[in-house]
Amino acid sequence: MGLYLAGAVLLPLLGGVLLDGVLHTAPTFVLIGLFVGLIAGGIAIWLKVRELSR
Repeated sequence: MGLYLAGAVLLPLLGGVLLDGVLHTAPTFVLIGLFVGLIAGGIAIWLKVRELSR
């Protein structure tokens, strides 16, 4: 489960860092990536727990 959360949070966060580096808009896309990643991580964990409880 930790890998689900780590992957779901880190990928959008790193994408935000890359976009901010290219577009020089620091911290805009980092924050957007963080929020998207946290939501995706929560959904991934919820689905995994739901799958395991069946």
